Amino acid sequence: MPVLPARLFCSCLLLSVRDMWYEVGPVWYVHKDGFTHATQLKPDEGTPELPDGRVRVRLETDGSLHDVTEFEVEKCNPLELDLCEDLSDLQSVNESGVLHTLTSRAKANMPLTHAGPNLISLWPPIQTHSKTPKSRRGESVWDAPPALTSLVKRVYLSMVGTRRVHSVCAVGRSGTGKTTTCQAFTHALLKQAGTAGENISVDRVHAMFTILRSFGCVSSQHSDASSRFAMVFSLDFNHAGQVSAGHLQTMMLDKWKVCQKTQNEGNFLVFSQMLAGLSTEMRTELQLHQLPESNSFGILQPTKVEEKQRASVAFTKLLSAMETLSFSSREQKAIWHVLAAIYHLGAAGACKVGRRQFVNFDSAQAASSILGCEAEELDTAVFKHHLRQLLQKATGVSRERNESEEGPRLTASQCVDGMAAGLYEELFTAIVSLINRALNGEQLALASVMVVDTPGLRNPRHSAEERGASWSELCHNYLQERLLEHYHSHNFIHSLERYAQEGIHVEFECPESSSSEVVSAIDQSPPQVRAADADPRGLLWVLDEEMVTPASCESVALERVFQYYSNTVRQCEQPLQCEVNHLTGCDPVRYDLTGWFSRIQNNPSSLNAITLLQNSTIEVVKTMFTSRIYLPPIYRGLGGLEGSSQRALQRNGTIRKTFSGGMAAIRRHSQCIAVKLQADALVNLIRRARPVFLQCVSAKSNGGSFDVPALRAQLHSTQILSALQLYRTGYPEHMTLSDFRCHFQALSPPIMKRYASIFVSHNERKAVEELLVELDVDKKSIVVGASRVFMKRGMLQYLEQQRDQQVTGWLVYLQAACKGHLGRQKYRKLKVVRQPSPLNSNGQRCCQGLFTDSMVVSVLSVMEEPRAQNRSNPVRLAPWRDNWEVNRQDSSVTIAYREGDGVNHADFGVSIAIQRLCAHLDCLSGKEPPGCQLKPL
Repeated sequence: MPVLPARLFCSCLLLSVRDMWYEVGPVWYVHKDGFTHATQLKPDEGTPELPDGRVRVRLETDGSLHDVTEFEVEKCNPLELDLCEDLSDLQSVNESGVLHTLTSRAKANMPLTHAGPNLISLWPPIQTHSKTPKSRRGESVWDAPPALTSLVKRVYLSMVGTRRVHSVCAVGRSGTGKTTTCQAFTHALLKQAGTAGENISVDRVHAMFTILRSFGCVSSQHSDASSRFAMVFSLDFNHAGQVSAGHLQTMMLDKWKVCQKTQNEGNFLVFSQMLAGLSTEMRTELQLHQLPESNSFGILQPTKVEEKQRASVAFTKLLSAMETLSFSSREQKAIWHVLAAIYHLGAAGACKVGRRQFVNFDSAQAASSILGCEAEELDTAVFKHHLRQLLQKATGVSRERNESEEGPRLTASQCVDGMAAGLYEELFTAIVSLINRALNGEQLALASVMVVDTPGLRNPRHSAEERGASWSELCHNYLQERLLEHYHSHNFIHSLERYAQEGIHVEFECPESSSSEVVSAIDQSPPQVRAADADPRGLLWVLDEEMVTPASCESVALERVFQYYSNTVRQCEQPLQCEVNHLTGCDPVRYDLTGWFSRIQNNPSSLNAITLLQNSTIEVVKTMFTSRIYLPPIYRGLGGLEGSSQRALQRNGTIRKTFSGGMAAIRRHSQCIAVKLQADALVNLIRRARPVFLQCVSAKSNGGSFDVPALRAQLHSTQILSALQLYRTGYPEHMTLSDFRCHFQALSPPIMKRYASIFVSHNERKAVEELLVELDVDKKSIVVGASRVFMKRGMLQYLEQQRDQQVTGWLVYLQAACKGHLGRQKYRKLKVVRQPSPLNSNGQRCCQGLFTDSMVVSVLSVMEEPRAQNRSNPVRLAPWRDNWEVNRQDSSVTIAYREGDGVNHADFGVSIAIQRLCAHLDCLSGKEPPGCQLKPL
């Protein structure tokens, strides 16, 4: 055996252990700060393999090699799918692919992306979709991008086709453009469907949003107009598919915002607008000439020139919107009176020690005169409300248990805050009533579309604030969790239960985490009224119980919540603070419970506000608020309970049913229970509707880059990947067996002929199976369940297109026959009741004036469209022109009709005129129906 030289032997040994790697394909390398484009490498023959679960990638940014785990690598989609309109159409649905598609579309000025049946919106967009610059919110309408327009069309067609109520619900953080997206959707829907009547129009709906922006929004760090109320705006459609009426329902979860100062937040926008834009006469009447430097409610006049100009312009738009919605001058005057009274109450202040009274008596006197009451009457309603309770007890007027006495004694500041909150609450609901009066309609509604806009989830950490969240933020965050719970139930629980009931097998595991854990930790009710302390209760119920317990405080309530829900609510190091795992643990919020008992305590001053307004000596103020004097206290935060149409009564009935049973009848004055009931009412309104969710996410960009960790956390809150997986593998579109057979049997004439009779009961399952055989569709795309037909995504749209092509030809014939019938009916209205004999000269003279120029023109105008269609076929009209020429020798009438000659009716004979005109109508009515031929006379 030959011996190799030493140098050659070493080179062969080096080649045997040399690393040789080849490229597999592009992948995403996922890390803590986001994801990076990379290329996956695999070892060649002779190259040692990596340990199990490890892969090697080469980053495209710097070419460096990294050995990472399999879970840190995700597949890439082709480049042509970077701007994919629907995330369900991606080849590889993973977190990095979804984030890359969303950010790529945002950079390409396409902030809206479909996610199956729902929509994702990245806010703020890099550029506005319109060529003209638009403001951030409210002042002008954001033009609907193509993705939103297609969603509007889909919702509209589904609503008209199924005659079911649909809902469009926006979810997400505060400052993510939910209100702007809802406004754009509403305006696009109005343009798509059109309006019927004078009460509803695009201008009126835009005026409604302008008013709500002023009275229901505040300025904050992340938004110029951040909503502080929940809204359900319903558009009712008549049988012609047009919008016939609008109905607005609002819920003011936290009524204390008008008197509560929050760091880096202003008060409601209407106060600064009013102080900057009121006329001189109105300022004199409202005593707003010399404004004090301080205000306990934080209501201050704009000082900078730009702020004054902006507020003045907004006030002008507000007045224009009120005029558009038919607010009378007296009603506007009453609104300014109440707002000015609230301002003067804030300027009056309250003593912190000693006797409960105002600090500034001049401002208190101004507030009483503007409200139309005496200063003593205002002082009694604010501070001495216990005297009225004693009087009622002494006279026996009120024998029921008075919940307003529960809790510790109110301070002077709490009394003033209660009066201001009650006044603004009554004012806001009165404005909603005026809006509904302007948008009301009397036509019978076919179906409705409800647009739901609520305050977003608020976390002080989003604004880099070190403080804990307040009671107001808990109320709004709780409502967001209720909507996310509804989202999870609709997308996962109800869909999987439907598959199980129908016997449809779908390989999918429901996500374990949901918002139900957080919702239970906040509003879990005891099993009975007098339940044991060991039974778990939510934070709202614990606060309500401890508030009325003597010598109790917020710390005792926190200890009980920690005992019940230690996994969801975590105790913080700071006293009276806890952390709640919102958004399925992706966005924990730290709450500070200091002073919460003063917010949830029953405040009789707020209940006395409606009494002051109803007893006002100013007639315009008294007239505006008289109708709300009989509402129970628990309904005070609800707006839009009026309405006379059928749909409005149904919606109001749902709310009244929610507020009339259970604990609502026992705890009528409880602020905690009122928050829960308002959230229950909102969810019950949209529960039976077919929902579409608009997930609005915040994408803070710095130099073109996005905050990927923040995007990732927000997408995890709605479990977008699991929802897309179920949408792709499941059967999202379904119809009942009878509806499917009746709707699509036109695609198969034998099936339609066999099952056409409506007087014979058919075996619907057998008929559907025979129809599917005739249609020759993929068996995996359509599955027949026990009572429904389930279809893969896109299959229903394909069948609808096939049906439209088949039915279009029949509809043309039907339309032609209908136009001919309408033309003959039009002529019969002009026909003489008594036809005189042509042999009678007197009758002939009478008949000469029967057919006037206007009659002939009106009849021929009906035939104008079919005539233009038939002129393109001169061969078909030839026999009619020949028979239309009537000789004078054959009759005493000459009717000469040639193209361009008009009509000559010097002498008309009744019998021949009627015969020839009817023949002309039959000819020009369009194409003849199948099996029928138009024959000349």
